[in-house]
Amino acid sequence: MNKSESAVFAERELPLVSALKTGRNRHSFHMPGNRAGQAFSAEFRSLLACLDTTELAATGDINEPAGIVLRALELAARTFSSAQTYFITCGSTTSLRIALAAAFKAGDRVLMGKGSHLSVANSCALLGLEAVLIKQDTLPRFADGQMKEAEVLRSLKEEKNLAGVLLMTPGYYGENLPLEKICQAAHARGIPVIVDSAHGAHFAIKVSGKSPGEKNWPRTALSQGADLVAQSAHKTLPALTPASMLHLSQAAIDSGRVSPARLAKMLPVFQTSSPSFPIAASLDYARDFIDHDAAAYVSRLLDLLEEFVAQLPSELSREYISGDDPCRLVLDYSASNCSRQKVFEILDAHRVDVELIDARCMVCIPPLDTPRESFIALGQACAEIARSGQSEHSQVKIDLAQRQAFLRQSRTSLTLRDSFSAESEALDFQNALGRQSAGVIAPYPPGMPLLWPGEEIKAADIALWQDLLDLAYDIRGIKSGKIGVLTDK
Repeated sequence: MNKSESAVFAERELPLVSALKTGRNRHSFHMPGNRAGQAFSAEFRSLLACLDTTELAATGDINEPAGIVLRALELAARTFSSAQTYFITCGSTTSLRIALAAAFKAGDRVLMGKGSHLSVANSCALLGLEAVLIKQDTLPRFADGQMKEAEVLRSLKEEKNLAGVLLMTPGYYGENLPLEKICQAAHARGIPVIVDSAHGAHFAIKVSGKSPGEKNWPRTALSQGADLVAQSAHKTLPALTPASMLHLSQAAIDSGRVSPARLAKMLPVFQTSSPSFPIAASLDYARDFIDHDAAAYVSRLLDLLEEFVAQLPSELSREYISGDDPCRLVLDYSASNCSRQKVFEILDAHRVDVELIDARCMVCIPPLDTPRESFIALGQACAEIARSGQSEHSQVKIDLAQRQAFLRQSRTSLTLRDSFSAESEALDFQNALGRQSAGVIAPYPPGMPLLWPGEEIKAADIALWQDLLDLAYDIRGIKSGKIGVLTDK
C-alpha cells in the first residue's frame, strides 16, 4: 500500500481494526502469550499473511495428517511426550469436545468439577453426557472453584457407573491439582482421565532448575498419567489465538481406554473443514520455541517476577504457594480497600491490561518475553492502587461468597441436554428464587459456572449475582437483568 492508499485506508471506518491497533502501545499481562505478535521473530511475523492457504499437495491437510503436517505433529508429540498430538485451530473448546466424543458415548456418566469451564457444560449437552459433579466441602482458594485431590478421590470411590473423569488443571489462578493418584484410581476402574490443561502448555518447557520457581516447576498432566489432554498454546506460548493441541497418551492406547481411530474420526466432525494454516504454523513455531529457546525466557521471567514482588507495597501481596504455576502472577489487592472499578481505572491510566480482576485478586499472565518496562508500569499502578483505597470499598465478603458458591450444589448429577432443550422463559433474576436455571451462570472471565443448567436458584445465588453486577462483572447467562429458567411444561 503506497502513501496515498494509506491515507485513504485511514479515512475508512474500520472500528475493530482501529481498536485493536491501540493494543500495540499497552503493557500486556494477559493472553495471548504472543504479546500482540511481538513474541514472534521478525521473520515469522513477515510470513504470517502468506501462510494463509488451503489444502494443497504441497501443504497437506491438518484434519488428515500426512507428509509435512504429520511431521509437524510428530515433532510436537515428541516435545509434549504424547503418543499422538493433534493441532486444533479453533480452540481448546473444540479440543475438549473432540476428546469427550472420542472417549464417551451418549448417556455416559462423567465425573467433573462444578468449576469446569462453561464450554464443558455446553459439550456435555451436545454429546448427551451426564455430568456428575464432584462434591466439594473445602472452600476453594480462588474464585474459579478449583477442587482438592481428596475430594476427587472420594467422589471416584463413591460414585457408581462412571465412564470417565474430566478435570481442569492448572486453573485460571495458576493452582495445580495433583493428578497421579487420581489417574491411578481411575485407571484401576478401567476409565480414562481427560484433562483441560488450557493454561498449562508451557509446563512442557525443560527448565534449568536453578531458581525456586524452576525447582518447583509443575509436572505436565500427561506425565502424571492423564489419557487425553487439551492445551491452549496461545494462552502461555508464542502462538496465535485460538491455537490448541490435543494430546493422547501411549498408555491410553495400550490399555484400550481411548481408541486413536475413534479420536481421528472425531477430528473433522468438530473441527472446521478449513483449519487455519497460520494458526497451525504458530503451533509449530511454539513447539520449536519450547525445544530451543523457552528455558532461557522462563529463567529471565522468574527473575523479573521475584524483583517485582520484592517491591510491592504492603497493601498488595502475591498469592503463591509451592505447586502453583510460578509464571502466573496473582496479586491480592484486598488490603488496599480499592474498589474493583477503581483498580480497572488505575491500570488503564498506566496502559496496563491484566487478564482478570475479581473482588479480591488481579490475575496477570505475563508472556514469557515480558519486558522490564511492563513490570515497571504494573508496579507504578500497584503503588497508586495502594494509595487509592477507601474503607467502605472492602470486597472481601463478595469474594468469599463467590468461592462458597462452588460448595453449593442443588443436584449432583445433571443430564444437561434435557435442560438445554427444555422449554424456558426469561425472568428478572431477582424473581427467580426456587426456579431451575435454563443455562450456565458464569462470571466471564474466567467462565467457571456458579450455577449449572438444571440447578435450583437459591437466595444466596441471587444476592451474589447482584453484588457481582454492582462491581461491573460480565455474567454469562444474565442479560439486562434477565435469566432463563425452565418452565413447568
